[in-house]
Amino acid sequence: MKRALALGPLVVLTGACAMRPWTPSVSVAYWAQATPEGRPIAAAPDAAEVIQRWQLPPTNPWAPFQKFTLHTALREMSSGTPLPDVAALESVQSARECARKIGAAGVPPGTLVVVDLRGAASVAFGAELSRVSALPVSLVPTFNNWPADDEVVPAEETLAALLTESPKLPDPAASSTTPVLLLDAWRLAFRFDEPDEGTVDNRYALTPNDLPDATLLRAQGIRRVLYVVEDLDDAEVEEDDLNGTFLGYQQAGLEMTMVDLHWIEGRAMAVRWEEELHGSTFRVATRRTLLDDPLFFARAHGGWGGVHAVPHGWGGPGRSHGGFGG
Repeated sequence: MKRALALGPLVVLTGACAMRPWTPSVSVAYWAQATPEGRPIAAAPDAAEVIQRWQLPPTNPWAPFQKFTLHTALREMSSGTPLPDVAALESVQSARECARKIGAAGVPPGTLVVVDLRGAASVAFGAELSRVSALPVSLVPTFNNWPADDEVVPAEETLAALLTESPKLPDPAASSTTPVLLLDAWRLAFRFDEPDEGTVDNRYALTPNDLPDATLLRAQGIRRVLYVVEDLDDAEVEEDDLNGTFLGYQQAGLEMTMVDLHWIEGRAMAVRWEEELHGSTFRVATRRTLLDDPLFFARAHGGWGGVHAVPHGWGGPGRSHGGFGG
């Protein structure tokens, strides 16, 4: 996996400073630890088994929002395909430890957790929380892109985590579960760069239809949205594709809270999360976002995705995968 971007870091950062506020995708693009070297897998994975491992019961109210686009890429994977060792990433290790802390104290009732970290870290956070939480957790992967040889963002990281993690699914008879949306902060990264010709632009944006609306949240007893990012020093506001949805939550009277991994790490294991979170509320403001900028779409050469080759080392014919998330 290699990236071919036209602009150098100095130019990119100059543009980034001029277009603040920063969101999680800005910080992950320029400060994130490099993708680990790939290790060949011993045997081809069973894509159906991996999807089943993550799939919520059909009666679960959060099941309609699960996306298995990235999971299906496993169908093209053969033995010997290299995947990055994401367990070695600091953000993955930190996310796992933070999930243990939240699980030990118990997620506050009536909370929707939105985890907007580097994809592999979001997967690790969610899987760990599902295993340690005393109350059942419903994990909702939202990953809607595809890996490729020359790609803009490293989809293989998230795919490797989905393959190696084993979450605990809620009992189909459970009357209530804690919904946890798993997002990839890479999805809108490199917003100030123009990919080289021939590079697969596998970025994507989540739309309001991809996420539960305020009416459903209220019906399920959700009163608070907990938005988890990696570092609040680099992410001042919610990601651009969440602005409209989060505004709807706020207007419906949901309490909006935003924390980072450092904040969670600094809490005691027996902390009362509901009390602590009152000090982390944030106000969602109507603002111009990246998706309102026609120059961004022009730099993306007319769309995200499009016709491209299958992932590196996987063989087979080309594949059409829509544009901007399909």
